[in-house]
Amino acid sequence: MTPLHGARRDVGRSMRAAATTACALALLGAGVAAAQAGATWTQFQGGPGKTGAVSGGPEPGFRQAWRTPIAPGGPDARFGLSAPVIAGDIAIAVGPEQVFGLEVSTGEQAFSVPRDLGPPVAAAIADVAAGPLVVYTEGWGDGPPDAPAVAGEPATEELSPSAEPASDAGDGPATSYLAAFDLATQERAWKPVALDAVSRTGVTVDGDRAFVGANGGIVTAVDLTDGTVAWTATLEAPLGTSIAVVDAQVLVSLQGDDDSSPVIVSLDAASGEERWRYEPAVASAVVSAASSDGERVFAIFTGLSETTVVALDAIDGAERWSTRVNAAFDVIAPPIVSSEAIVVVDPIGHVRALDPASGEQRWDFALNSTTVGSVPAVVGSFLLVPTLDGELGAIATDTGELVWRSPADGAPIRAMAVAPDRLIVVRARGLNGVEAYEHDPGVTLVSEASPTTLSIGAMLGSMALALVAVLTVAGLLGRLLGARMGTAIVGDVGDDDPNDEPIRDPWEDGDEDPPS
Repeated sequence: MTPLHGARRDVGRSMRAAATTACALALLGAGVAAAQAGATWTQFQGGPGKTGAVSGGPEPGFRQAWRTPIAPGGPDARFGLSAPVIAGDIAIAVGPEQVFGLEVSTGEQAFSVPRDLGPPVAAAIADVAAGPLVVYTEGWGDGPPDAPAVAGEPATEELSPSAEPASDAGDGPATSYLAAFDLATQERAWKPVALDAVSRTGVTVDGDRAFVGANGGIVTAVDLTDGTVAWTATLEAPLGTSIAVVDAQVLVSLQGDDDSSPVIVSLDAASGEERWRYEPAVASAVVSAASSDGERVFAIFTGLSETTVVALDAIDGAERWSTRVNAAFDVIAPPIVSSEAIVVVDPIGHVRALDPASGEQRWDFALNSTTVGSVPAVVGSFLLVPTLDGELGAIATDTGELVWRSPADGAPIRAMAVAPDRLIVVRARGLNGVEAYEHDPGVTLVSEASPTTLSIGAMLGSMALALVAVLTVAGLLGRLLGARMGTAIVGDVGDDDPNDEPIRDPWEDGDEDPPS
């Protein structure tokens, strides 16, 4: 398929400051016309709770079903796609200047809707009385960073924590907007809503409201029926990760600065008033995006001395448990919340599964592959972990064993979305675009323990095999040397042989006693 290109747009709007170390996603997908029923992954990490887990989808191993190249866009063609989302038979990804819709079954383009140049962050699908909407942000104020986050690789704002923060907006016109179009017709649903600063959080939809964060810690709630602003909360701290919404509360991760520490803040979804705020006892530098199962809120705090995964009471923010881990974490990825465990993956691909009730580690697996900017997901009974090398690993969530792994091809798998029979992924670096994987019935799954797992039985078995091998080789060498050197006595020596000399005991010396 011919690569899809977007026309460049010069947006000269100014922005407010946001000194955040991460950028987040909140994507959605939607189906054209009546493809809404059975949607499984309608926003970043599947739903408003950002759990990153679904009960159904294709099982490993996988094979490629299709691939659709989409060239990087924006200034100097430096920016790639956001995470994809799924609704019905359409997968949606946001580029810097366009919103793309692709058919899940074939990868054919369903639509391409222009947007004002802006960070390519996730959209969301909303069901309103008039029909399903695709809700997304646009606008980039003074423009994107001057240089890509990684040399030679298209930048993807929501997946590039090293990208420069936006510059100060000051007074003047809005720099960013929340927009929406009808999924079936791609026509504007209402006039774009002006935001107070550039948004990098993506959109989270819960019921008939959309929630979006902006630089400087500004959270805005918008009524999806008519595009009116329900409330705005100014939290005055860097905000760049996805927002979670559960049980009528909005969960926001705010990064720290020179004068403050990172915190988790809960806002009332109806009014925007603050319900509670959590700051860890140990000094931290950054906090991940939050996720929630409705009862608890999960996040990862990373500091100079230690990193902790925390579970907070969703009602009052009280700490339920805190588990220390020996690694830093990518702030864009919230903890994965499955029915069996809370799963976190560090930047070198070390997976840890924690007990949801106690935080105790159940198992771990070391993939030993870089996973920065690549967000994992749980599909059914398997954790799928994409990497910057283009690998995709599948780990059984009950045993912690690797069951399948694709070979690396050097092109990062940035993000995933799950449809009933397809896994939709966004690729970068040489394979820019969208790919779909399906279950390959010809693949035989394996059962591989983590390199970090000590198995006494297997170790002793290996040692026994090694010992047998050593003894066998020693025996063969002994026979070989014996054959070459001959026997110690060639034949019997007759009694009359003058050279006959009785064999003496080494202690014997004539009639004298042996030496003492």
